[in-house]
Amino acid sequence: MASSPSQRDYSAPCPGCGAPVHFANAQAAFAVCAFCRSTVARRGEVLERVGSMAEVFEDYSPLQIGATGQAPDRRGVSIPFTVVGRLQLRSDAGAWNEWVLDFSDGQLGWLSEDNGSWVLSRPWQPPGFQPKGFVARDWKLGRAVMAGGDEFTVSSVQNAQVAAAQGQLTELPPIGRSFKLVELRDPQERVWSVDFGSKPPGSSLGMPVQLDALQMQGLREGPALQREQGQHFNCPHCAAALELRFGGSKTLSCPSCGSLVDLSAGLGQALQYAEQRRRIKPQIPLGSEGQLDGLVWQVVGFQRRTGHEQDEDGNESFSWDEYLLYQRKAGFAFLVDSEDGWSMARVVSGVPKLSKTGGTATYLRKQYVRESTYQASTDYAEGEFYWPVRQGQTTDNVDYVNHGKRSSLAQETEQGETTWTHGQQVSAETLAQAFGVGKLKDRSQAGPLSGSKFSLGTILFWLFLLLFLLPFLRACISSPSCDPRTDPNCTYSRSSSGSYGGYTSGGSHK
Repeated sequence: MASSPSQRDYSAPCPGCGAPVHFANAQAAFAVCAFCRSTVARRGEVLERVGSMAEVFEDYSPLQIGATGQAPDRRGVSIPFTVVGRLQLRSDAGAWNEWVLDFSDGQLGWLSEDNGSWVLSRPWQPPGFQPKGFVARDWKLGRAVMAGGDEFTVSSVQNAQVAAAQGQLTELPPIGRSFKLVELRDPQERVWSVDFGSKPPGSSLGMPVQLDALQMQGLREGPALQREQGQHFNCPHCAAALELRFGGSKTLSCPSCGSLVDLSAGLGQALQYAEQRRRIKPQIPLGSEGQLDGLVWQVVGFQRRTGHEQDEDGNESFSWDEYLLYQRKAGFAFLVDSEDGWSMARVVSGVPKLSKTGGTATYLRKQYVRESTYQASTDYAEGEFYWPVRQGQTTDNVDYVNHGKRSSLAQETEQGETTWTHGQQVSAETLAQAFGVGKLKDRSQAGPLSGSKFSLGTILFWLFLLLFLLPFLRACISSPSCDPRTDPNCTYSRSSSGSYGGYTSGGSHK
């Protein structure tokens, strides 16, 4: 039987400043004083100061301590909860929040930001889970692990640090020291997290959620939130004024000189930057807003990327553009402009089911066939990104497509983390109308004869065609009735690649 709120509630003076420190749940072993930011540990009914916590950095998160909502438990019963704490964590892969939830049944849970979306987690001890024998170095990226009768895949192995905290906390990793954080995912979109910041390691199981589905009340409002959190600083290269809109951003480009500013160390520290001499004009300008799938999205980032693929003829290169979209409650999404046309993609919380050879992937009961494996690099970036972006940055990519290429899966691995995105094709006309940008180019419709003017590509096409047909014309003129099957003097040529002209489209990359 769950304890009543009066039995769980506890307050005592802060050992640092004497201000009241409140514990609303018996499972909350730590709290951060709202006045002096002392980190306080609860030992029975005695509070002990164990350190000082850095002030939380403000971001665009709509959540705040005191907000309420409802979420179903594992039986499907809706349980009210209150947001009582927050951890802000950092790793090489980025920065994120973990919000502590106090459920009315006496349990604690977490609402975490996951690649621009949300995951609701509760404590979970899978059958056969042995904390004492669970060592972080045993888990390698991509390893399959059986837990609770289901197979999970290790998708992330990070060295994380607590950057800041506020409110009530279940556990508190060592302040200022790195600890191992492992995430495993399955095809059902479940996220199993193992936290080595505590002994024994903490274990939780989560599912992706939408804030609207949680019936949240007391969220921070958009306009007031923007006024409160906008931060301004000067570009370390040209001294132009820059505005940081997302407190958790890791990279911001300067609109004046185009330099990429590294924000990993946080504002107030010595900022590093990298010059970008080449400027690329996006088809959809940064800051544009458009309505897609019933939501208004804003373009906040742009990347030009190049893929390098090994094939039987050597190295093949191809490029595509990515637009980072932001929606306050839905998180982030991508618009991708590639050789196969336009598509809209979202990072998925789960891991598609791969065949033993990796030749096929199954996601949402659809099978996708592996089309290409390649290394991708970032050539140019502009805007603001929630993960570190730098010129020359490389990732290992694998693309899968289903029948007709109407949808795709992309696997991307970098810095100890593997992410999957699921994309659906969308027409250039739909996007142009949504973002009000006139006509958008569609690479899938472009060909050597497209356009009203003779371009270099058109001229090369006709020269190539002429050279290709020349042997046939010469043979027909010299011997109109020759048959290459019977006449040894009647010859023609064909490219050694097996396709006339040796032209390949480059596949469905991103």
